[in-house]
Amino acid sequence: MTLNIRRMPRRIPHCRISERGVLLQTLSGSGHPSSGLRLGFCALWLWLLLAVLPLQPTHAQGLDANVPDTADTGVLAPDGDDPTPVTNASSTELRAIRQLFTRLERSVAAHDATALKFLGIINPAPQYAILNAQTRLTHVAVSPTGALVRQRYQITGAPDDHTLATTLGRGVHELWLTRLNTGEFAFTSQHWQAPADAVAAFSDAAREEWNALAKTNNAADETATQVDPNGVMLHLVAAQRGGRWLALRRSRWNGALLDRAHLLQTAATMDANAHGTPSVGEWLTRQMARFPTDRPGVVHFILQRGPRGWVGLGAVAEPNTRFVAVDESTASAWRQQIKSESYLSARAHREFAVALSKIELYAEAADEYEKAEALEPGLIGTVALRQAQAARNRDPQAQTIRQLQNEASVGLGAEHPTYVINALVRAQQSQPSVLNTLRIGLEYSKLADDKLASTCLDQAQMMIKRGALTGVNPDDAAWVNVLFEHLQDRKRLAPYKPPNVLRSALFTVRCWPNDLDALKLLAALEAAQHTVYADFGVPMGSTEVVLWRTQNEFQHYTSEFSQQATSEFVAALTLTKLIATQQGPVVLGEEINVFIDPRTDPFSTVAHEYGHVAVRHLSRGRFVPVWFNEGIASAVEGGYDGYVPRVRRAVRSNNLLSMRDMQEWDVDGERAFLAYSQANSIIDYIVSNPRWGRPAMLEILRQLGQDVAPDTAFHNVLGLSTQELWDAWAQEGIR
Repeated sequence: MTLNIRRMPRRIPHCRISERGVLLQTLSGSGHPSSGLRLGFCALWLWLLLAVLPLQPTHAQGLDANVPDTADTGVLAPDGDDPTPVTNASSTELRAIRQLFTRLERSVAAHDATALKFLGIINPAPQYAILNAQTRLTHVAVSPTGALVRQRYQITGAPDDHTLATTLGRGVHELWLTRLNTGEFAFTSQHWQAPADAVAAFSDAAREEWNALAKTNNAADETATQVDPNGVMLHLVAAQRGGRWLALRRSRWNGALLDRAHLLQTAATMDANAHGTPSVGEWLTRQMARFPTDRPGVVHFILQRGPRGWVGLGAVAEPNTRFVAVDESTASAWRQQIKSESYLSARAHREFAVALSKIELYAEAADEYEKAEALEPGLIGTVALRQAQAARNRDPQAQTIRQLQNEASVGLGAEHPTYVINALVRAQQSQPSVLNTLRIGLEYSKLADDKLASTCLDQAQMMIKRGALTGVNPDDAAWVNVLFEHLQDRKRLAPYKPPNVLRSALFTVRCWPNDLDALKLLAALEAAQHTVYADFGVPMGSTEVVLWRTQNEFQHYTSEFSQQATSEFVAALTLTKLIATQQGPVVLGEEINVFIDPRTDPFSTVAHEYGHVAVRHLSRGRFVPVWFNEGIASAVEGGYDGYVPRVRRAVRSNNLLSMRDMQEWDVDGERAFLAYSQANSIIDYIVSNPRWGRPAMLEILRQLGQDVAPDTAFHNVLGLSTQELWDAWAQEGIR
């Protein structure tokens, strides 16, 4: 038998392949050299998973590490009857199509490479002497030229008749069969993979992460009130859109949020699978059911490593600001309708494609257009099909792939503590010095490793007592004094900060054990990192983030450094300690302090503060006009709340703040709201102007970082002074 094989997706170098669809992985090391992990580029960042093969073979009767085997991807019960599919085929046509798939199953059993490849299995391991394929037709739509077929399939392999079979592949395929003159049907190259199931993709991800961790270290025994020092948290990000969930990203946090007692109590609430271990898939399904199906958005699912498997801690939704409910409802309704007899109609597939395009599910929409054209040639047309194919590039999963690839190419900043510590340790080994010891302590303090930072401080003090500063040049001696005082100050403040530490490549989070508000912070940080990388495109270092339980705790700590923290409207504040040198300012420490205020959105709050960090990073700590800094941070957060109508009202009442007012930034009350709104609006004007765009904004920051005066930097880049910029914005930039 000859099988025409669809064109397989091109493999991307250094990518893993998964049957579950596009699941993007941000691999985060601990950011901590003392763990023995060098955070090399690939160990820190993303890798991609594209649809075709499973990550690992799985046992047909269940998966280890709390992964259920019966995901909604077409798993077949053994020896089940094949029910009558939804079809308009005659009994003769249906019999001919079933015979075709029976021949396919027999070819798989005979180890036919072409048949295996047709079902996505390439070079199965040689130990699988026995191969078995099960296919079940669920929909068959016939036309004068052929048939559109939807089938569930499962392929298993075993070394012999006495060994438990292993699932090698499973899923849902849709195929176009051509009608032969003999009345039979034949396979063609037109082949569509059903939309990937996010639960199954995340189950695969959970198993892969679990197996990877099992090869490293096992947690030591802890008491009930201890947090696992080797703890790991799994962070999964999915989007709900058009009646389905799309698996987008995954990452790890090193550390544990729950202590042992709370972790075991939480694990007890999760259903158990056949092996008696909590099921990630069932937990995810329950969490997803909490979110209304007519409200599209992005949701973060966070789990912690437990003694027997992953334990779900909670799910956090990002606010949806893009899609209207009616478009979402229409696409969701069509998704259900196309499972019925509407599947048999080419025009139904076309209407489904139109609905999908409105919510930007372009890849799936292109598939539906192709099916409609196959069933009724000429219904869509060549031009529309070509446009649908081109739109695949704008599909959310394709965009996520590109975004993470771009982030990977940018990488981490050279000043990331891990890189600096590794270099300093090598220098210290060859030539010990007090200054290097303190510099190592400074980097450990940025990673919230108070113990190692304190050890470095003690070692430096001992070296000084032994005369290690004798003959040291004045500049180095001055640096020793600065760093010694700074580390003493950090040591003094450490007991007041939350004791629990969670780390990713870009963030070191201090929080209180068992504080579930930390889930909102972790979700907001994960989202902010991608926003800032997309907006700035610059390598970032590691940022310390301190989560306080109440506004009183937040104000008590931050008011020591800033009067602004005493305002009841402030839910987050970035504290930066700079010292002036002949070469320019040097950042000794920087931390985002935040508490979860139910009146504010943590995603916008955290993105705003991380925007300030990026501005400081790009401007190298030099002075940035406050209005420009706040305008950028407001734009990064997605827009200052109500800024567009507020600016319009100010125009109508002739109450716009002047550029001089903006530069002085001496505002409070309603004038403060207007100042932030105007700053945001001016940044929008710069970025949206085809003469300038985002590169102009970044170039202004770079020039400020080179000690160019602000008005000169604006004129160099925009060709306008700041006053001329204000005039142009007021005349044509207010939307």
